[in-house]
Amino acid sequence: MLNILLNIIKIAFLLGFLIFIHEGGHFLVAKLCKIKVKEFAIGFGPVIWKKQGKKTKYVLRLIPLGGFVDLLGEEQAVDEEGSFSKASSLKKIAILLAGGMVNIIFGLAVYFILVTTLGNFVSTTVDQTVETYAAQTDGIQEGDKIIQVNGKEIKRKSQIDKILEKNNGEEINLIIERNNEQIEMTLTPTLEESENTTRKYYLGIIFKVAPKSFTGNLYYGFWDTVEFSVSIIDNIKQLFTGNVGVDQLTGPVGISEVVVKTKNTSQFIYILALISLSLGVTNLLPVPPLDGGKILLILIEWVIRKPIKENVNAAIQMTGFFLIMGLAVLVTYNDVLRIF
Repeated sequence: MLNILLNIIKIAFLLGFLIFIHEGGHFLVAKLCKIKVKEFAIGFGPVIWKKQGKKTKYVLRLIPLGGFVDLLGEEQAVDEEGSFSKASSLKKIAILLAGGMVNIIFGLAVYFILVTTLGNFVSTTVDQTVETYAAQTDGIQEGDKIIQVNGKEIKRKSQIDKILEKNNGEEINLIIERNNEQIEMTLTPTLEESENTTRKYYLGIIFKVAPKSFTGNLYYGFWDTVEFSVSIIDNIKQLFTGNVGVDQLTGPVGISEVVVKTKNTSQFIYILALISLSLGVTNLLPVPPLDGGKILLILIEWVIRKPIKENVNAAIQMTGFFLIMGLAVLVTYNDVLRIF
């Protein structure tokens, strides 16, 4: 029973907190732009707490799976001071952009702090080579530092892994640093087949663990964070190009399962950063009624020099809403199937 309660608290805190900072971003920038915020709400379902401020009503609901900032004049044009509809395009975009950007910045900052603190990094310097594999056969030695692969500058071992994965066993060009000299080499990765017929290619190199130091941790932490952010964007890009199916997406149910399975604080913080970054990037996609979609419509109005008709705007928003809701139902259904 205690374990179930702790899991509920973990899920509620993670989702509730990320939604809070997202909506908080909208709220703060709206206030800076002198736009009236009628209501700032977190969650849905029964109200468990509310307070009426001078200009804004603050509401907390039981289920932390959503939230909103109700701006004067956002849904329907209002000819009144402090109305969103009367604000400049730049102010509107800043307000809409703020939520997603807060999640992105928070996710990257938390991830950077986490990996920099842990400091478990692998260098690109060779510790030893494996017998019968390409590296040893072609003369790579202990202490060699790989600085380029196929013309691409290498800063992390994970870059080498990705190149090998995409290269599909074809010949690769290396530039290594040995005794302060650069040496160019060409070699063909070694094929390794497992019992389930999985084919993978390896150089046969065991790399040295990067020495722990403040500057070293900052260096590797920075590039690790860059790779982390690029991987999120790449995953979303693959969804639109068809390389990732809808059945591979994860919704609130799947996220909850992942959160429950975290075994320690560092795992929980990693998931917190991952979901925050994913939430921020996804929210800024140019699809109404996401914030990115609203920004797109504002940019269209700026280009055509006139506002989109309210009935057309409403139709676009409604169409996008049903598409997103349909996707959410499908993703949730797949999450349930995976769990049970």
